[in-house]
Amino acid sequence: MTERQDDISELKAAEAERCQALMNNDVEGLSAMLAENLAHIHLNGNVDGKNAYLEGVRDRFRFLSVKRDNLNIRVLGDTAVMIGDLIQQTRALTTNEDFDIQAVTTQVWERKNNKWVLNTCHNALPA
Repeated sequence: MTERQDDISELKAAEAERCQALMNNDVEGLSAMLAENLAHIHLNGNVDGKNAYLEGVRDRFRFLSVKRDNLNIRVLGDTAVMIGDLIQQTRALTTNEDFDIQAVTTQVWERKNNKWVLNTCHNALPA
């Protein structure tokens, strides 16, 4: 495998681990996968930093399923851009209502101490 292929495999594994942490409500594990200066842009345009994002995972939502598909990954040294489909089912804890999300998600990952961490995540409605 080439170095680039190794990076792509590592990035796919990191994203799968992030999705699993969401479904397991593993806030501590998820925190370790996120950059300190995380910017997470939700479908409604709200922007959360790391603490606000983790608070939502811990206190406001349960992720019943999270699936990524059609991933296109571009590695640019110690930075990578991942674009692909997001299909998830989420439960709002305040109303106990489930809702389905389909989005196109663009992520920026950065390699820190030989580990890929999520720096930016932007969700948009599919065309």
